[in-house]
Amino acid sequence: MERDREDRTTVVTSGGGGGAGWFIAGGLVVAAILAGFLFFGGVFGGNSGGGVNVEVPEKVTIETPKPAE
Repeated sequence: MERDREDRTTVVTSGGGGGAGWFIAGGLVVAAILAGFLFFGGVFGGNSGGGVNVEVPEKVTIETPKPAE
């Protein structure tokens, strides 16, 4: 019983992976930039102009205890 011998060749290819990954990454970058413009432009309330109003007296006096004699 002799088995037929068959020569096989393995071919490995690389590259040409499409471009879907770069397309998705580019879309995410564009979306992030657009969201930043909308947020800081006031559409989402990022620049509401609200502030904190702090009232401070004009003159502050500090009293220290007298040293014991």
